[in-house]
Amino acid sequence: LSLGLLSAGSGVMAASSSVGSSAIKNVAVIGTGKEGPATINNLTVKSVVPLVVHARAIYFYTSRGGNFFPMETFMYKAQEYRYLSNDIGTKAKLMNYIKKAYTHNAAAYYVQTQFLEHEGRMSQVNADLGNSLMFEKATARMLSKTATTAEFDLTVPYSSGQEGSESVYVKLKKVNGYWRIDTSPDILF
Repeated sequence: LSLGLLSAGSGVMAASSSVGSSAIKNVAVIGTGKEGPATINNLTVKSVVPLVVHARAIYFYTSRGGNFFPMETFMYKAQEYRYLSNDIGTKAKLMNYIKKAYTHNAAAYYVQTQFLEHEGRMSQVNADLGNSLMFEKATARMLSKTATTAEFDLTVPYSSGQEGSESVYVKLKKVNGYWRIDTSPDILF
């Protein structure tokens, strides 16, 4: 067994019902074409928001354990864990999936700190995480940009019914010609 779990950070609550199967299905579609967020090679204040929304969908998908499926659970150190669905059920599959929007280092940190490899399968504490920020309505301000790194400050409003917004710092890095988030998903979201 290998284990390393950290808190997902402040502002975390149970995922809302708005994060349903339609949002999850879109993850597989987003970025498959040349215009999708996973294939951004010219990063601007307009293109960073779809990339962050794509990254958030990947985070939600992995934090809920993947596809809807009959959940398999087990107890480890007095906590209930669930296995991830088959499409992200091994460390290699999970890493490849996360790296569709994140750098290798960000993905590796996330996998190491939020998941447990048990009997050759990836698992996680049986809980849903998320926040009520509406990243799809965020506005971005570029803080810095070079040929291979960039930093943005996003102003992200809360979901309807809540006033205000939060400032979210996003660090990015160019990997194989495409921009990836260089912050672990559990820290960013």
